[in-house]
Amino acid sequence: MFSLSRVFFYHSRQLAVIAPLIFATSLSFGLLILRMIYSHNSQYSWLVWNLFLAWLPAGSALLAYNLHKHHSKLTGLLVLACAIGWFLFFPNAPYLVTDMIHLRARADVPFWYDLVLLLAFAWTGLFLGLVSLMLMQEIVRWRAGTSISWLFVLVMLGLSSFGIYLGRFLRWNSWDVLSNPLSLFIDVARQVRHPVTHMQTVAFSALFAFFLLAMYLTLTAVMNFQHEAQRS
Repeated sequence: MFSLSRVFFYHSRQLAVIAPLIFATSLSFGLLILRMIYSHNSQYSWLVWNLFLAWLPAGSALLAYNLHKHHSKLTGLLVLACAIGWFLFFPNAPYLVTDMIHLRARADVPFWYDLVLLLAFAWTGLFLGLVSLMLMQEIVRWRAGTSISWLFVLVMLGLSSFGIYLGRFLRWNSWDVLSNPLSLFIDVARQVRHPVTHMQTVAFSALFAFFLLAMYLTLTAVMNFQHEAQRS
């Protein structure tokens, strides 16, 4: 009975985090469907694909998190595969924040509605990314300690911000790592080797990394406060 209740509590805590993200996703899709019905066009239909990509790192991190405590060679390989998948697709989650650049006044739909629509997708994508990072940090903390886990967070936020720049401004995609790796490597190397001539890359990546760090610290602080409140 004790083990069953422990398993239930373990998974119910995960559900308490995932359920609001499912609700936010449903709300985002609902807003988009209403817009399409009202305007009779599919102006922002690409948001569906972007949000789907944002769910991939969250799913990979959740699977890795549930596997990492099982000590076997097979589960270790599965966790590694999930971690690689998470790393490749992680920038796609906070990337939705940059979709706000598409916001502009249009004749067929009120401006405020498009504002709410894009905010809904951006918010959902952002928190899918932050939750996935939190799960991966917990795996690193369990295996390497708290200090290394926070170093992992800083490195991942920096790399993901650079990846978001590559996607938003240079139009690279996560799957280009497999489909077009040489051209991607050359482009990345050009940005890294000559930072002075690519100050926009440096500035965007740094500022967006600090933005993500602020959001992540806020989320972890709220969750830690809730945990302490439950214990008291």
